[in-house]
Amino acid sequence: MPVIVDALKADDFEAFLAGINASGNSSFEYLQNVFPKGADCQMEVALGLALAEQALEGTGASRVHGGGFAGTIQAFVPDEKVPAFRDLMESCFGEGSCHVLKIRKYGGHQVL
Repeated sequence: MPVIVDALKADDFEAFLAGINASGNSSFEYLQNVFPKGADCQMEVALGLALAEQALEGTGASRVHGGGFAGTIQAFVPDEKVPAFRDLMESCFGEGSCHVLKIRKYGGHQVL
């Protein structure tokens, strides 16, 4: 995902989010890795992605996470939309199903 890496190096968060969305759409549409093999009714990941797209309203980004095999999505949600996003996801998938993580500007560091 060189486009995403380049966007981060250039401190262009909008381009980063666009790259995440493009990558996620490619995984969904072309790899079709959001449905378990042979499943005709297990569509939780696809539903989560559709709900995320609706909730984000053109802001943030979402994509299948972990190749789709773990049954999770990853979403980059603007701070002001987090409570409503979490409520929507948990109303569909159950309490505790949405985990909010914060990303530090400087990433991980070794503590000596």
